[in-house]
Amino acid sequence: MPGSPPDLPTTLTKRFECLAALIGQPRSKSGLEEVLDYSRSTLDRAVRDLRDADLVVYEDGVWTPTFLGRCAYHIRSEYLEKLDEMEAASSILESLPPEGPVTCEFLDGVEAHEAPSAVPNVVINRFIDYVEGGRTVCLATPRVILGFGEEFYDRIASSDEYTLELIVPEEIFEQFMGTSPHLVETLLNDPDVELYQAAIPFSFGLWIVEHDHAGIIVFTEHGLSGLLVNDSDAALDWADEQYRLVKREAKPIFRRGAGISVITTGG
Repeated sequence: MPGSPPDLPTTLTKRFECLAALIGQPRSKSGLEEVLDYSRSTLDRAVRDLRDADLVVYEDGVWTPTFLGRCAYHIRSEYLEKLDEMEAASSILESLPPEGPVTCEFLDGVEAHEAPSAVPNVVINRFIDYVEGGRTVCLATPRVILGFGEEFYDRIASSDEYTLELIVPEEIFEQFMGTSPHLVETLLNDPDVELYQAAIPFSFGLWIVEHDHAGIIVFTEHGLSGLLVNDSDAALDWADEQYRLVKREAKPIFRRGAGISVITTGG
């Protein structure tokens, strides 16, 4: 009595290395022995399992992936790549509350930049590299990293055309005024800069450069955990939605008179 049909996911997982060896080049059994560190009995079982699952066929003396085999290989390869990306981001994500708004759509294809423990602020330089040259830069952040504001602004303002939107909580703006009054005055006098005050409902800094890149800056209690960046349509749509929710409740900040005092008005 014939046995049960092989379970495709199990076979693909168990025999993936053998299938991968056949994707680029169909091989004989002896050819497989040259590239795989398998015993003869293990190799026999591997090709038999792949054959029974319709992932490979034996033709003209070589084992060749079927159409199903090639498709299954690429699907699993993409799956493993996505897991690697998320694993690289895992140590950064640990600093976020589990109930936060970051979704799998943002993490699919994410590029992770973990902050080195010795010099965690190096990720801010990486962030500044991303925003340089962007004609439209939006940033909503519950915290600021002191000492990087001047470079952040200078790199954006180096473009011939630029628009910068910055949304921060009231207490952060007051802190910013106290530590960097010259920069605040510059921002308030720049017609291409729009400053807003709002409560930030998430613990990370959210930024968008045009509609090309979106990212989050993940803070720890005493510094930075890292930077996550994505340019997929799904990630950009998520970031746009989060930013719009914050901006909807934001109030513009204006310069008044010759000093650097500000007023807020309903948006």
